[in-house]
Amino acid sequence: FDPDTYRVTIRSVRVHRKDGGIEDVDMNTLMGAPSQQYMIFWGGREYLLSVPRLDIGDSLEIRTSKIGFNIAYLSDSGTGSTGAGSTGGDADPEESLIPPMPGHWYEVTLFQSRYPILKKRYSVYMPKDMPVQYEVYNGSLQSSLWFDKDHHVYTWHAEDIPPVKREPHMVALDDCATKLVMATLEDWEGKSRWFHEVNEPQFEADDAIRAKVAEITEGLTTDQEKIAAVVHWSADNIRYYGTKRGPTEGYTLHTGIETFHDRGGVCKDKAGMAITMLRVLGFESYPALTMAGSRVEAIPADQFNHTVTVVRHKDGSFQILDPTWVPLNRDLWSSLEQLQGLVYGTPEGQPLTLSPYYEPEYNMRHVRSEGAISETGELTTRITMHLDGAACNRFRRAVNRYSEPMKRAAFERALKIAPNARLESLAFTDPYDYTQDSRVDMKVKAAGYAAAADGVIMFRLPLLRHPLNTFFRASFLDRASESERKYDMRFWATRLVRYEETLALPSGWSVTHVPEPKSLTSPSASLSFEAVPGDGKLTYRFEIVLKKGEVPVEDYEGYKEAVDAMYELADEWIVCAIKPDDGGLARRGASDNDTSEVKHE
Repeated sequence: FDPDTYRVTIRSVRVHRKDGGIEDVDMNTLMGAPSQQYMIFWGGREYLLSVPRLDIGDSLEIRTSKIGFNIAYLSDSGTGSTGAGSTGGDADPEESLIPPMPGHWYEVTLFQSRYPILKKRYSVYMPKDMPVQYEVYNGSLQSSLWFDKDHHVYTWHAEDIPPVKREPHMVALDDCATKLVMATLEDWEGKSRWFHEVNEPQFEADDAIRAKVAEITEGLTTDQEKIAAVVHWSADNIRYYGTKRGPTEGYTLHTGIETFHDRGGVCKDKAGMAITMLRVLGFESYPALTMAGSRVEAIPADQFNHTVTVVRHKDGSFQILDPTWVPLNRDLWSSLEQLQGLVYGTPEGQPLTLSPYYEPEYNMRHVRSEGAISETGELTTRITMHLDGAACNRFRRAVNRYSEPMKRAAFERALKIAPNARLESLAFTDPYDYTQDSRVDMKVKAAGYAAAADGVIMFRLPLLRHPLNTFFRASFLDRASESERKYDMRFWATRLVRYEETLALPSGWSVTHVPEPKSLTSPSASLSFEAVPGDGKLTYRFEIVLKKGEVPVEDYEGYKEAVDAMYELADEWIVCAIKPDDGGLARRGASDNDTSEVKHE
């Protein structure tokens, strides 16, 4: 818990033994301590309490009370980190805690978790002059509304609630668990205006900022060039880390001057730095709230975890910018953030809107290979990759993780074409070159790639091993092992992977078997494949398309069909016949050329 913004009190702890006995835990051993922090160091604390040894069948009952909010907000008076508040004891909530939006209240309550729930009941007592909007998502609940003397009493109730069981690549818990969303705020426009008002004073610039803006935009002539220069500078030069700076955390952005001096901050500070610089250039720029990783529902309750930047152009259109996601991204707004809910903080107020959808072609990995298999079964090929959108951005970040001496080895480990595949040469674009999409050019050799016996040669199609796939984190290419699913899948972005490969074959080799052509399409995914044997060569074209960043349960069958077909193609053998008098691989047989045990260290 964060003692500056909410307090937690542990009321009692009991052990219910499986034989019916009850033991009260001694609360005198309760102690508060700093909680572990990573990247955001806002002074969170935790409780430590010794409990008796538990056996299978025992239960632990913990009673707690809490006042305040789960996220840090602007406070009018001090940090509240002294006295009882610092250890979570009872304290006057007026001492330092104020609501994030004075005069309004909201709540998002999940009625499912990873564990089964026997019974859950949620009641809220609202003043009669303060109506509340609410909606239940991802399921249904029993509900009631009663009147007492001073309140309207809203209650929601459920029993024997099953757990949400994990599935590979499933959407966020908030997007599949039954949840209740409530808010007294009338509409999102009110949230937009409030967000603008509390942050508008934060974007003043000083001489140092103005000088830096002039430096990084020198020689640039178009608005888009200047916007890109500012966003990339904010992304690459403001390190992501959060430190305790008093009561101005949460929705309140730090001043651009402070962030520029510290060269560090969380998402809101990187966004604020970009806004400050864009305003120096004369752009109309504002902060915006969004939710990375799950939906923002229609009820105007706070459902945000991320702050970004928007520019309103002269024609009234908005351009979304994200300095937090942009490091090592050519894009100014990542296609991994497609169809996210946003609220722009403008003076007149904006409704809830969605970020753009990106067609699969925007996130394309286009791979070409020109190779040959020798009479001894050795594969030699040149592979070139053209990477766009998400593929380009993921590749940049993957490459940048490795030091210069380790990069080549990392590429070689990720080849996947064969266990003994080796790089003969390697070239790729600079991850920090934002003027062009990423490219890879590499030459690869793999001895013993083709196997032979009794006049027959067999090998598999190299590109269908998905070379460098670990660099792209394209998890939608994973095997769809579940026969059916209960929850939607999330892959963040649409994708398109296209392979075009030509393999030259030795004289005397005749292709006798290739996989049958395939053409599959569904609302979620599509696949096409065709292999064409020719005079002394084999050419094939493969394409798989993910049409949605989220695959609904009802579309899973089509997605699975495409992915299963891809793996079937990858496992198929290309079979060649060879003349009996040939002196090459087929006569010597596989035993003389078996390199399956060759390992790369």
